[in-house]
Amino acid sequence: MSERKSYLQLMGEGFRMLKQSKQTDTTVSLRNWTFTIHHDHEWYIVLRTSRIKWIGLPTTTFLIRPDTIQIGDLKITRHEESNEVRLTIDEEWGLENKVVCDNLEWETFVDALKRVKGE
Repeated sequence: MSERKSYLQLMGEGFRMLKQSKQTDTTVSLRNWTFTIHHDHEWYIVLRTSRIKWIGLPTTTFLIRPDTIQIGDLKITRHEESNEVRLTIDEEWGLENKVVCDNLEWETFVDALKRVKGE
C-alpha cells in the first residue's frame, strides 16, 4: 500500500509542476489586428486580421517605444500627426497594413503590451 501511495503522490506532484509551468497565451488587439503572444524562453507571436494569419518565428526581440513596437520581424509604427499606425513584417515577401487610431486606443494598446512584457 505504501508503494501505491508514493506513486500517487509522485503523480500528483508531477501534475502540479506541469500546471505551474504551463504558460497562458495573452491576446492584445488594436482595431482589426489581434496579437496572441506567448513567452517561454523566447517570444512567440501570432497575428490575426480579417484577411491573414501570420505566425512569427521565436525571437528575443521585444522593444516598446512611445511610437514604435518591434517583436521579431513584426514592427508597428505610429505617426502622431496622422494617427496612422503602420504594421510591417520584414520577411521574404513582406507584409504591410495600416489602421487609424486615436491617442487613447494607442496608449491602451501599448500599456497592454507592456503588461505582457512585464514592464
